[in-house]
Amino acid sequence: MVYEKQSLRRVLRERRNGLSPSVRRSGALRAARRGYLVLRRAKRVGAYLPHGSEIDPRPLMYALARSGCAVYLPVVGRQLNSSLSFRPWRPPLARNRYGIMEPRWGRKLQGSQLDMILVPLVGFDLRGSRLGQGGGHYDRTFAFLSRRKHLKPRLIGMAFERQQVAELPRDTHDVCLHAVITEKRVYRARRML
Repeated sequence: MVYEKQSLRRVLRERRNGLSPSVRRSGALRAARRGYLVLRRAKRVGAYLPHGSEIDPRPLMYALARSGCAVYLPVVGRQLNSSLSFRPWRPPLARNRYGIMEPRWGRKLQGSQLDMILVPLVGFDLRGSRLGQGGGHYDRTFAFLSRRKHLKPRLIGMAFERQQVAELPRDTHDVCLHAVITEKRVYRARRML
């Protein structure tokens, strides 16, 4: 299963990397318009800053912040297998051990204190399965959602349409998404557990 996920990650990253910068920018703007309709009532939203060719959630983050929503970014713990916490999206930002920018100051919140979380991904399917970078940070942080599905936060993936696959392999520890926002539409997960 691990080998299958690694090769699938490589293929899906190549698909995403194949998009030109202008297509990625316009796709992010279209996804932001769709995403705003999904998240506009949320008071606290976790987001992420794009790494590599990931879809850029910043247009959506700016729109949410202008409407009065508090936006938070993930902070990777110092331990290798730690869970994520979230700090307000504001300077100063510094690179973590993965080279991703994260806030250094502000009160830390746990994921359960947020209404919705925008989640980066490498691939997704219509069951709500998500293929991430492979570090397991989101799965560890939101494992409690697998046991009690009605709890907050709602996990909303952001991706380009070409990152969708028919079906992803799923491990028992994988946490599913509630929805995925792409440049073309919003997919609500069909749970087939």
